[in-house]
Amino acid sequence: MSVNADLNIYAFLVTLIHEFAHYTTFVRHRRWTQPHGPHWKGEYARLMRPFLSRTVFPADLLRSLEKHLLDAPASSCQDQDLMRALKRYDAEPTPFLEDIPERTIFRFNNRLFVKGAQVRKRFKCRCLNDRRNYLIDPLAEVQVQGSMPARRAS
Repeated sequence: MSVNADLNIYAFLVTLIHEFAHYTTFVRHRRWTQPHGPHWKGEYARLMRPFLSRTVFPADLLRSLEKHLLDAPASSCQDQDLMRALKRYDAEPTPFLEDIPERTIFRFNNRLFVKGAQVRKRFKCRCLNDRRNYLIDPLAEVQVQGSMPARRAS
């Protein structure tokens, strides 16, 4: 058995340091602190600092990480620049929703969808399972199934 076996080595290291920051924040403060508040952010940056080197991370990823650490969100998944950079190092990358054309049929969370237009930051997608519309994050990892046939001119 392996922990986070689906992550590439860089994503695994970022996740590991993220979790260690929770532990060391708890040990240092011994009282309730916000899970991703200022104490945790400081600890996360402190623990990540020794790894911020080109001997550990490729240059493009290092730039994204340094920017990420200026004000780290609760999850690296919320940092789109970092997510795109980490994804480049996956052994078998799956496309992001933003990478596929409109009207493409895709699988996400064990359901089938058709990609629609972008509405602000998310994409409006029609679920083929229940015929409802959902707003899905552009960095959702999807499995392409095909595309909708072109509409006939009336």
